[in-house]
Amino acid sequence: MDSTKLRTLLGVLRCTNCSDGRLAAADGDSLKCGACGASYPIVDDAVDFLDAATSQTFGIEETENISDHPYDGNAIALIERAKENAGLVLDCGSGFKLAKYDHVVQLEIVNYPNVDVLAVNQALPFADETFDVVFSADVLEHVDDPFTSGSEIARILKPGGYVYVDLPFLQPEHGYPNHYFNATRQGLRRLFPTMSPVGHHVPSSGHPIFTLRSLLAIYNAGLPDDLRPEFTSLTVGDVLARSEIEWLDHAICSELATESQWLIASTTQAVLQKELGSSANAPFALDAADLPGFRHA
Repeated sequence: MDSTKLRTLLGVLRCTNCSDGRLAAADGDSLKCGACGASYPIVDDAVDFLDAATSQTFGIEETENISDHPYDGNAIALIERAKENAGLVLDCGSGFKLAKYDHVVQLEIVNYPNVDVLAVNQALPFADETFDVVFSADVLEHVDDPFTSGSEIARILKPGGYVYVDLPFLQPEHGYPNHYFNATRQGLRRLFPTMSPVGHHVPSSGHPIFTLRSLLAIYNAGLPDDLRPEFTSLTVGDVLARSEIEWLDHAICSELATESQWLIASTTQAVLQKELGSSANAPFALDAADLPGFRHA
């Protein structure tokens, strides 16, 4: 690991085992907590906090999907402002990037070549009030508890620091490896209740045309070959001329592949059962097929 980046990390990392101890270089291959003695390996220049227990707790899975988003103009401007003021930036879910900076710590659950720290958003291995800026770009939809992640980001941010967040709203299901939550504008702000918005807008990369185009493409790909010509020949007027209920009986709806329905569903339904305790009995036995709305699912 580069000596400059290592010095930066040693100044900000904290043990996730005891939640307090500072880390020191134990040898060339690991860092060690000065309080509890926990050890964290350095794997391909990344300090690894993803032990087996952490990976199991937070459902971390191996994936061949590559999240590849270069820094946009907003991120670069914030990186430059932080450097001008001798500040630190955390890219909290960096994905694969070609750009690296001495004052930017890149954190991920996948060990891309640019990554400095392997850890989860829900338990960030940093001291309180450490960073001047935190990036969370196209990440929180892939986190199983975005509210905990929001609290962790707030904890490690300096008073007066900034979060730059990008979070989908009407975006199809996609996984790196999993996709849990999208958010409205109010939902995004609710993730950071102690912070005041400096700016909040729909960027060009989030324009509704991306939603419309992706929904239509997924829908078309999910139809049988013989129905695609009819679907692609429809005008917007044709689609709007029928109500949703009227469309449901048409083959363009009834023959849409199940996986395509999952990816772009308007809503989903579920019946869930709480786990039984050692002495408890279920109030009654139930199979989804017992319910009229699930019988043909």
